[in-house]
Amino acid sequence: MDGEVETEKVVSVKRAIRFKETQKFTQWWLWLIILAPIILVFFNFLGIILYVFSGYTPDDSGNVSVSWVSGRLSIVQFICVLVYVATILFLALSKLKVSVSDKDIKIHHLVFFSKVIDLNEVVEKQIVNYDFVGYGIRKTKKYGTVYNVKGKEGVAITQTNGKKYLFGSQKTEEFLKSLLK
Repeated sequence: MDGEVETEKVVSVKRAIRFKETQKFTQWWLWLIILAPIILVFFNFLGIILYVFSGYTPDDSGNVSVSWVSGRLSIVQFICVLVYVATILFLALSKLKVSVSDKDIKIHHLVFFSKVIDLNEVVEKQIVNYDFVGYGIRKTKKYGTVYNVKGKEGVAITQTNGKKYLFGSQKTEEFLKSLLK
């Protein structure tokens, strides 16, 4: 073995994916609420431009003062704008990914959350039509931990240890069938 380098072979085992779904926040009314301030600012900006170039001058000096140009942005305003932009980016980039293999269920929500549930520990599974429980990751008494991005239909499971999970899905029938194999 002088001068020989031993290499170790790594054998990767691929998971057989039975079901895969990626959901995003695509509800038109949610984006309308979030983007409404931008629309209002745009129309306000358009009104100011039309006002400035209309030729109207309030006094003989010929100067029209536009306070938003000459004013400064306060720290509070800056923080509000920053939070607003961060919210828009978060919702635009957020994805809820659920995949079911022959061994487990994997859930990913952006880069913040990842969970794996062993299929051998699942004792109950059913399709549920639920009332609105909120978006994101929620804890409820009735459904346990809820992973929801849109809609009011999902697949509920219960583990052997009594923990409950509800996964919002746009493909509930396909999702449930992947758990039954």
